[in-house]
Amino acid sequence: MNYFKGEGIFVEVPKTTTRMSEIYKITLKIDEKYGFVDEAKIIINQQKGTNEREITMKYVATEGNMNIFSCNVPFDEVGLYYFCIKIILNGETKWVKNNVQNECTCITTDDMQYWTITVYDDNYHVPDWAKGKIMYQIFPDRFFRSKKYVPNSLEGRVTKKWGDIPNWVIGEDGEVCNNDYFMGNLRGISEKLKYLAKLGVEIIYLNPIVMGQSNHRYDVADYEKVDPYLGTNDDLKQLCDAAHKCGIKIIADGVFNHTGSNSKYFNQFGKYDTIGAFQGNESPYYNWYRKNQEGNFEYWWGFKNLPVCDGNNSGWQQFIYGEGGIIDKWFSLGIDGLRLDVADELTEEFIENIRIAVKRNKPDGLIIGEVWENAITKEAYGKQRTYLLGKGLDTVMNYPFTNAILKYVRFGKAKYLVETIEEIKTYYPEDALFSLMNSLSTHDITRCITTLVADGIQNGKNNWVWDVPYSREWQFANSNLSDTQYNNAKKLMKIATVIQYFLPGNPCIYYGDEVGMYGYKDPFNRMCFPWKKTDNDLLDFFAKIGKVRKECTFLKDADINIIQADEDKFIFERIGKKDIEDKAHSSEGVNKVLVAVNRTAQKVKIKIPEEYIGGKNTFKNNASEDAISGYGILIKNAK
Repeated sequence: MNYFKGEGIFVEVPKTTTRMSEIYKITLKIDEKYGFVDEAKIIINQQKGTNEREITMKYVATEGNMNIFSCNVPFDEVGLYYFCIKIILNGETKWVKNNVQNECTCITTDDMQYWTITVYDDNYHVPDWAKGKIMYQIFPDRFFRSKKYVPNSLEGRVTKKWGDIPNWVIGEDGEVCNNDYFMGNLRGISEKLKYLAKLGVEIIYLNPIVMGQSNHRYDVADYEKVDPYLGTNDDLKQLCDAAHKCGIKIIADGVFNHTGSNSKYFNQFGKYDTIGAFQGNESPYYNWYRKNQEGNFEYWWGFKNLPVCDGNNSGWQQFIYGEGGIIDKWFSLGIDGLRLDVADELTEEFIENIRIAVKRNKPDGLIIGEVWENAITKEAYGKQRTYLLGKGLDTVMNYPFTNAILKYVRFGKAKYLVETIEEIKTYYPEDALFSLMNSLSTHDITRCITTLVADGIQNGKNNWVWDVPYSREWQFANSNLSDTQYNNAKKLMKIATVIQYFLPGNPCIYYGDEVGMYGYKDPFNRMCFPWKKTDNDLLDFFAKIGKVRKECTFLKDADINIIQADEDKFIFERIGKKDIEDKAHSSEGVNKVLVAVNRTAQKVKIKIPEEYIGGKNTFKNNASEDAISGYGILIKNAK
């Protein structure tokens, strides 16, 4: 049960999320000191006050001095709902609402916030293998190059020495061509599976591997084959087979919002033996692309190398998710799921049909969406998105957690961290919550170590902490960290990682973070993995904390309770469901774990719940049961 409490007034709901057919009972308890309640009604609506309705609450009983009213709220469609309670109190109309500023329930006539209910599809389930696992994100060109695969050179591509700085200079056209390749490949990933297994990794997410016109391959040139510099389709199949033998799943990046201009479908430069959309309406691909009112092709965020696909075109739809289409082809090679690039820009229908195609191939296939904000409250094209309510995505990349953890560890923003955790927990269906992709770095943001200590990081109220308002020239000139900065960053990164690893969802390592890689945004966050110069202390930490995390199997669906959060320390616990399966497989049958960290250099006193005193320490660094020294960590089970 969830209780919204005020002075002598309570609103009780089963939980803040619910399946559509579940009985959802709302109860109001109000102290007799306020007077006589002649009438109580639930006022419930959806986005921008639409579909508003009133539901009468029935008087149930009086217990002590509390009058109790309740009603069941039916739902006929998925969505985000907002509600308050209207009461006739002593002959006057008033409302019971959420006083966010004072963090309490109140009786008011003012315009205050409503509570929310997330209603999701009855059949929404995320596979268990995708809950509470350690993930690892790989930018394929920069991870590892196997000498067992040597591709033929391709025109326009520049091969660079492993470890050199990626091209970053902006050309006269205002763009970076991204045509430099370090030749990481799929066989290289296969050869490093044992390395990843030692980190506790059970899911690998690969940035695009199909043929593209750039090293990042988000400008797809051919959906049907692996990029020749990475290997062959058979290499992908062999990677999936080898990963599965190691207990590791493979998630591939699906880029379905746009293609490259230099692709077999658009063919702007005539390099393919196809009649591309650019050549005119005689092309079989012409209607695959979106046009503006003037009939000109639209380009993603104005980038002329990324023409936007028309998700409403039946030919494009069938090519991607129809029987025998691209999704079927990739799954036939052994992948276990998709990460949908710019999911916000795909229509609900397109995502829902992708889901059908994925589940057609693997009933337990996974779909992760790239969504940067709260995926439940997210609006696009004037509508509240419903892609995380059971018919589309399974889960999303969780940038809100990324932002909150890094802001806390760098700047001590404890309240913001707590609010963000509570927000995601409140809005997200449990299956989505427990399968979130929780990262500290990705290919799109400044690496964690740089964010935690480097110059240019902003402490704004509403900003993404990793954004730096400076040019690539500035980023390049300021990229190196002093020994002092780096050593301090390591301490802070360990704190951030512990928080990341024990929040609900799947902690995800961005390749190289575990050995001390750092750098500002693209391309400085996409350097080559330094296999010959790794930080073994940091690597050992990741291996140990990964072992602890993996042993706590109950974390896959455990609740979170924040015990204390302030500028220097953060203490919380995860409480597992008490079932036979969890007790049989979790560490020593214990299904509660306490996590306490100190983000400062000063020793701090702590007070942990009685049930943890004398419990097993599963990880400890500069900490005891009553104090944590500078940058200390304490992880322990209940007795």
